[in-house]
Amino acid sequence: MSPKELSKRYFLFLIAVMLQACAIACITYADIGTTPVSSANYVFSLHSDYTFGETTLMFNILLIVLQIMFIAIGHDSFKNHWLNILVQVPFVVVFSYMIDVATFLLSMIVPEEHGYMISWVLVILGTLTLSFSISLSVVANVAMLSGEYFVKVFHPLINRSFSFVKTFFDIFLVSSACIFSLIFTDFTAVEGVREGTLYGALLTGPTVHLIVPHLGRLKRFLEDKKDAGHA
Repeated sequence: MSPKELSKRYFLFLIAVMLQACAIACITYADIGTTPVSSANYVFSLHSDYTFGETTLMFNILLIVLQIMFIAIGHDSFKNHWLNILVQVPFVVVFSYMIDVATFLLSMIVPEEHGYMISWVLVILGTLTLSFSISLSVVANVAMLSGEYFVKVFHPLINRSFSFVKTFFDIFLVSSACIFSLIFTDFTAVEGVREGTLYGALLTGPTVHLIVPHLGRLKRFLEDKKDAGHA
């Protein structure tokens, strides 16, 4: 892959990361749940002095540390992963703080006390944006955010498929969010996990599968014409 093509792919991934952060902020601002992977972060942000973006950053740093630990435990060489781990750091920082920026912008446009129909508009818009951003990252094909790379590193250790571990990981995070919110509210409420969470969990994957095949022109734009002609 030429430097020109690599730079275009990383730029596309950066756009995808920023859009993904905006999508998560939009879904969460709807106040009828958040995405499964963000549910635990969101609960901790509600019961601490940290913003949603800051708790997201802390969580992603933890995932990066766990990645290094699992690579050390496994039989794979760290030299096969160090670049993928290192490149996560700047993208995670952008992703985390973009959540706070997007939330602030949403608060200027949509009143915090909004109706149920507006909540669903935000969830649907956020889910579509999330699906599109994931599709862009698939096309870019140069990096992963910490949650996905954590699953990539972990699933060979237990001899299970990536999709199986990803599903289990999402269920674990949602369950953790429910447990922690019950503890923090003296067992009076479950926060961050509602119908919006279920909608996003069920619709994001199928929507990504619908979008990716229509991004052929973008794939061709990313490819270096000289390399493509040589091939």
